[in-house]
Amino acid sequence: MQAHELFRYFRMPELVDFRQYVRTLPTNTLMGFGAFAALTTFWYATRPKALKPPCDLSMQSVEVAGSGGARRSALLDSDEPLVYFYEDVTTLYEGFQRGIQVSILLRPLCVHCNFPRVCPKAHWTL
Repeated sequence: MQAHELFRYFRMPELVDFRQYVRTLPTNTLMGFGAFAALTTFWYATRPKALKPPCDLSMQSVEVAGSGGARRSALLDSDEPLVYFYEDVTTLYEGFQRGIQVSILLRPLCVHCNFPRVCPKAHWTL
């Protein structure tokens, strides 16, 4: 088999062949393809951009100097261990109490509230 015969065997369909194939499709199918293409293009153009990670994902932890292999998060600024996230919260119970206080402060933003003491007109849900 020579080269020109090989090219003829693997040739791309010409525009006339493609137009003849498209003519045989129903109008509803063509409209569906067009709508799908338009929606896909719109979604691709307006989708949110990916968030940049706060640290290098291949190096998420850093070895603490002089600790014999202990590691810390790359998000921390110093080698000192993080003891408390909030200064007023040192136990799990205090964490729950702080959560209740924060939810009370955000109550005007809530549409629905489950705490009858805080919100007397609350509807109980399961």
